[in-house]
Amino acid sequence: MISAILLAAGESRRMGEFKQLVSFRGKTFVANCVDNLLASGIDEVVVVTGHRADDVRKALAGRKISLVHNEHYQSGMSSSIKCGILAVSADARACLIALVDQPQISADVFRRVIEAYRQQPSLIAIASSSSRRGHPILLDMRLRDEILGMDDSIGLRQVIQEHDRELVLIEVATESILFDVDLPEDYRRINETAPVSNE
Repeated sequence: MISAILLAAGESRRMGEFKQLVSFRGKTFVANCVDNLLASGIDEVVVVTGHRADDVRKALAGRKISLVHNEHYQSGMSSSIKCGILAVSADARACLIALVDQPQISADVFRRVIEAYRQQPSLIAIASSSSRRGHPILLDMRLRDEILGMDDSIGLRQVIQEHDRELVLIEVATESILFDVDLPEDYRRINETAPVSNE
């Protein structure tokens, strides 16, 4: 079993508006991310909420997911990762970390990382483009205790650096994995490069 944690707890201060609910390809950011994860064939999707949790929950109504609220979301992303790790199924063999500000990442990318891990299990698998690391990041649940114990000021970088020799880069045919939407100009960029969709 492979689970996914979608980090959707932030306040979007740099964006100037709540990006979880900003529209992209006719759906909200958070709905795009969840739908792409579900379409990848992953076994479980856990969405970590924080700021405006009720609004995010409403935006995802009807989808077969789990939601968990991070009461300490203002302390940063690490707290949301830990919250998600605690919420995934006890049967999960690995967990894929996805970001709500990357609605442009397709189901095919998620599927590529998942299938690569299943074919060659490693402690860490990271999507890459031209050898540049991006997201998503897939973590074997053997790292669970290390993730829960990581220094919040360092975050996942601490775990990744510790196991750099047990890390596999999964090359994907898109640079979409290399950037997220933090600023209004980032939003304009992904809309300019988004393909036409009938979704």
